[in-house]
Formats: sequence, structure tokens, C-alpha cells
Amino acid sequence: MHKLRWDDLQFVHAVAEQGSLSAASRALGVNHATVLRRIALLEASCEVKLFDRQKDGYRLRPEGRALLASLKLMDHASARIRRSLDSTAKGIEGTFRLATTDTIACLLLPEHLENLRKVHPNVNIEVAVSNDPIDLSLSGAEILVRPGPDLPPELSGLKVGTVDFGVFGSRDYLARNKDCAITQHKWLGTAPGFAGSTVGEWQLSTMENRFEFSADSFLMLAALAEKGLGLAMLPVFVAQKSGQLVAFGDVAGRPETGLWVATHKDFRQQRDIEVLLEFFAGALRRDIGQDGPVS
Repeated sequence: MHKLRWDDLQFVHAVAEQGSLSAASRALGVNHATVLRRIALLEASCEVKLFDRQKDGYRLRPEGRALLASLKLMDHASARIRRSLDSTAKGIEGTFRLATTDTIACLLLPEHLENLRKVHPNVNIEVAVSNDPIDLSLSGAEILVRPGPDLPPELSGLKVGTVDFGVFGSRDYLARNKDCAITQHKWLGTAPGFAGSTVGEWQLSTMENRFEFSADSFLMLAALAEKGLGLAMLPVFVAQKSGQLVAFGDVAGRPETGLWVATHKDFRQQRDIEVLLEFFAGALRRDIGQDGPVS
């Protein structure tokens, strides 16, 4: 049997879509005779008649209709490949605002921003940092990298993983307090403005408000824990990046939350925004691993 090629099938697809040889030839940028010849050769080689010629144009026969759905899928796939190659070849350019938390900005993004510069050298990123979910949503940023169980209705994006949490303290602190029950330890807690977070809710239900110090930043809580001032519930990747903190052990009911790369719904389908969404989502997914920050 004749080996089918996509460029042969494009002629069938064009005539089926356009309804006539002349319209198909214009769409494909070839002459009328070329379209007629290529379809005739395909029909002869496959021993099937695909079209009926009528007064108002060419109409697919039942044999051809069965093929049309597959041709549409192939055409859509081809268009996606062209867009992907176009993005890679031409790159994107401009200044974009990215809003995220201080832990993600300081501990995860620098490497990925370095890689972004290599792939898209004409892109400038302005990083806006806040640990308040409301501030993130109202930041005016085109790209948001934010934790949370889900996205608010005005945002649209990709969930790239799950942020795991654990209880950590300095090696010296844990050695000094190795016989203490969890409720007898000194605790470093979330500040009132941070209390609505996943960790804030866990601490309020488990530790109530018995905190030696509190902060609205996991970076600050990690720094306090490194000084041996108590235990802190932290994202696992924050403790791992520290290198000075040790896990307290398995704690019942440890929280977790999603990690999202998102944009405002009005920005979706804009080529530059879609490219950046895919870049940061892919970059953060590569952080996933047995010892990685998100899973």
C-alpha cells in the first residue's frame, strides 16, 4: 500500500475545509492543478474515492468523512508544533512582573531566572515579594508563583506540585531538649497576619499561641530556629536549603499545600504569558524529587 504522508493528506484536509479546489489551492499556496493531481494520486494509490464533485464544490464521501476527524487532530498537532518551534526560534521579549513569596523568591527562583535568561535573553523579570495571598493576587503581576490549596476564581494556571511541611530545629537545640514532649518545646510561630496560612491554622489548633517568637516569613522562622530559639514548622525545602536544621521527627497532622504557577484569566492565551507559564511550571516541576521541595 502507498505510504501516507502528511503533505499528501494536507490536500485532502484543505479541500474538505475550503469546499473547492480553487479555495484549497489559495489556502495552500499552490496552483489548482497541483491540488487536483495530488488528490487523484492519493485516491489511486489507496484505491478509494474521497470526494464527490457537485455544482457547489467538492463534498467528502463517507470514506473521506471517517478520515476528516483524524486530519483535524493532525492539523491541530502540527499547529502546536509550529507555535512551539516559533517560540523557541524567536523567543519572547519584554518586561514582566512575577509575584511570589520570599521563600520561593530567595530559595527557588534564582537558578530558574538564570536559565530563563539563557533561553529568552530579551525578557526582563521584575520580582515582587509578599507573603500575603491577597497582596499576591492584587500585585498586578503577569505571573504568580504561589502556594495554596487552590487558585482564587480570578486566576488561571498550573499546579506544579505539593509543598510538604515538617518541624525543624537546630542540632544543639534538639540535643538540649531531647526528652521534651512536643508541647513542652519552645515554639517559633506564625505572626497574626500569617495565621490564616496552612501552617498558621495547624499551629493554632496544635500549639495554640505558645510562641517564643513569631514572624510572617518562613525565612525569618528558619533563621530563628538556626539560632536554637525553638522549633518551627517549615516547608521542607526551606529546611533543606538551610543546611543547619534537623527534622524533629514525624509529627501528626503535618500540613501540606499546593504550589501553583498562575496568571490572571484575562492574560491567558497571550503568547508571551503562555510561554512564561510553561517555563516556570516546568522549572519548578524539575525541583520535584525524593528529597526535593515539591512533590
